[in-house]
Amino acid sequence: MYTINKVLLIYPAIFMMLLALFLYIKNYLANKNAVINGDIKFSYFKDYKGEVPYYVSISRQTLKNQFELPVFFYFLISIIIAFDSVSFFDLILAWLFVISRYLHCYIRLSSNNIKHRSNSFTFGLLILVVWWSIFLFRISNY
Repeated sequence: MYTINKVLLIYPAIFMMLLALFLYIKNYLANKNAVINGDIKFSYFKDYKGEVPYYVSISRQTLKNQFELPVFFYFLISIIIAFDSVSFFDLILAWLFVISRYLHCYIRLSSNNIKHRSNSFTFGLLILVVWWSIFLFRISNY
């Protein structure tokens, strides 16, 4: 198997972290605006109970999503780099996963069309399943 420089696999992870950072900022601004506009009370943040405006709940849920499925992505990248066996195929799958997450995030924050959002999530999930399967097959041959 032809391997490539393992540093290249870090770039998709950086783009995922940039997405999470963007969502942290967006979430902060949504919360701040909700308090300033009187849509929620500052005390809401003590235990996150009570009614919140749609834009606050969508922002919070979108940020929360970045710490669910992407955890498997980060873990796989870490293991592949540790094994020092980064292939071009790994790089392609990593970028496809990143694209699926950006698309999922965009859909959620814009139209929030459940069918389209579900399709982008499923695409990312399938990428991870295929990628993990390939990786497990590869390491079984070590």
